[in-house]
Amino acid sequence: MSRSPTASRNLVPLAPAAEEERLRAFAEIGSDWFWEKDAELRFTYMSSAIDGPSSTFATHFLGKRIDEVKLPGFDEVDWRPLLRALDKRAPFRDFRFIRRTVDGIKHLAVSGMPIFDGTGRFVGYRGTGRDLTKEMLAEERAAAAQSQLMAAIETIPQCFLLVDASDRLVLCNSRYRELHAALAEWLVPGTSFEEIVRATAAAGLPEAAKGRVEDWVRERMSRHRAANPETEERQVGDRWFHITEQRTHNGGTVVIHTDITALKRREQELAEKTALLRATLDNMEQGLLLLDASFRIKMWNDRWLDLHDVPRELIGVGRAIEPVIQFAARRGDYGPGDPALLAVRRIEQLRHPRGQVGEINSGTGRVVEVRRSAMPDGGVLLTFADVTEAKQVETQLRRAKDEAEMASRSKTEFLANMSHELRTPLNAVIGFSDILIGQIFGPLGDSRYRDYARDIRDSGQHLLNLINDVLDVSKVEFGKVELLEETVDVMAIIEACIRLMRERADTAGIRLLQELPRALPQIQADSRRLKQILLNLLSNAVKFTPPGGRVTIRASDGAEGLRLVVEDSGIGIAPSDLEKALRPFGQIDSRLARKYQGTGLGLPLARSMTELHGGKLILESAPGRGTTATVWLPPSRILSPDGILPRLAVSEV
Repeated sequence: MSRSPTASRNLVPLAPAAEEERLRAFAEIGSDWFWEKDAELRFTYMSSAIDGPSSTFATHFLGKRIDEVKLPGFDEVDWRPLLRALDKRAPFRDFRFIRRTVDGIKHLAVSGMPIFDGTGRFVGYRGTGRDLTKEMLAEERAAAAQSQLMAAIETIPQCFLLVDASDRLVLCNSRYRELHAALAEWLVPGTSFEEIVRATAAAGLPEAAKGRVEDWVRERMSRHRAANPETEERQVGDRWFHITEQRTHNGGTVVIHTDITALKRREQELAEKTALLRATLDNMEQGLLLLDASFRIKMWNDRWLDLHDVPRELIGVGRAIEPVIQFAARRGDYGPGDPALLAVRRIEQLRHPRGQVGEINSGTGRVVEVRRSAMPDGGVLLTFADVTEAKQVETQLRRAKDEAEMASRSKTEFLANMSHELRTPLNAVIGFSDILIGQIFGPLGDSRYRDYARDIRDSGQHLLNLINDVLDVSKVEFGKVELLEETVDVMAIIEACIRLMRERADTAGIRLLQELPRALPQIQADSRRLKQILLNLLSNAVKFTPPGGRVTIRASDGAEGLRLVVEDSGIGIAPSDLEKALRPFGQIDSRLARKYQGTGLGLPLARSMTELHGGKLILESAPGRGTTATVWLPPSRILSPDGILPRLAVSEV
């Protein structure tokens, strides 16, 4: 290639000094500093840029070998590789070392070229130096950023893959590699995305790719070329992934695989539960209708349609309930009256649904019970139950109850009438028996006649007592018993009852005990009824206590009221039979040949008389452990002041 004459004329050779100046300028531009050494490898020149604009540090180098320089940080540098190159008079490039100073760590690099004269004699070195600190810091920051980026990519739970603008793999995280372990040989930088897709299909990882590899590859690449595609795909057995792609600013693509297996399972479980709920709702006996806060239909079941018999065209999710109610009102489901007003009233009831129960009587005779409940969102839940049969049974039960009450009243009236009719001849029987026993009109002759007369009198007296009990029960049931209240000495009542029961207890071989305080307060009560209560309890206790047993009567008073207790060591009563024993004519042993005779009126009368006084009769018993009967009278019946502490004295009567 020839040069033009003009160009040749303009190229003027420089003088040696000018040439040297030009080379030095190039060296300073290309390096931070430069240096020269003589044949003994001692510095003969050092520019001032090594430690900044000051030239004071240059004096530390002049006349010294590199391993003789005494500057901070230089004694930590391993100069041996450099010294070997210098001893060989060999050129070297970018010998790097680190210098620690008070300002921090500096990364430095020097390059040198040996110098020979015209005869080939070695005369020294010339070289340059560069400060690489900023470059190294930049590289460290870039490496740290790269490391942080990779660490972040590795910590995300999704599978991550990045391809460049040429659609070739840049990187992928370990989760992606684990999922696609079957195509590890393809997951190297530079592999095209289509090759990865084809290898994925060939390995049978996507469920949809099995048996149709090419079709699936075309579909997948078509999605890949679309703008930010998203899809859900079943991969690797039963695992599901949500796959998204996002374009980067430089034309690359980020592919994210998110494992949604758990979500899919929950969706499947929810679908199964929804289907089960739907089947349950449609097969339950009750009809169901759910309305939102605006009274629009949200859900219903088939049973509601069957019970309500509503036209299908009125039903639908989001439809208002008003047309349905208006239809039912016109049909007469809500009774007689203006259908429009009845519908308005029924809708108003929906606004305050809590605890409301109503009925719908259809023209076919069916009765439907409607229950309304408020929902948390302001809506209303209505349930419908066919109670036609229940209503019929309720009517029958009410009729049976009325008939039973009528029969009971008739029985009571009959017993009362019969009792009155029987008392007159019984009084005569008892009276004439007494005359015969006393032989008022002369001796009877044989002594057995007197025994027979005594038996007649005792039997008549027993029958008269039974009749009196029947009369008392009848009066209680009719509510005709009135208390003749007076001031009663409780201690006197107790002593009178003990005297009356003494002979009977002695005859039965039973000890009659009392545990009474020295004094008891007076009360306001019916003395005859109170004595009747205690006698019935004592009589029962003696009757059901075997010979050798004991019957104890106790009494106490306090702020809680007055308590009279009759305790025996008899046969006892099972807890399940206590209530039966307190019912009129109740017998624990109901056989005709039962061991203990009686009408079963003693305890019921005692309870009724106690309750007439505002008190309670409490029974506590167990088979073989005896029975404790407690009569409690309220504090309002105590007339004397409280505060007397009971001092018990046990004695045998």
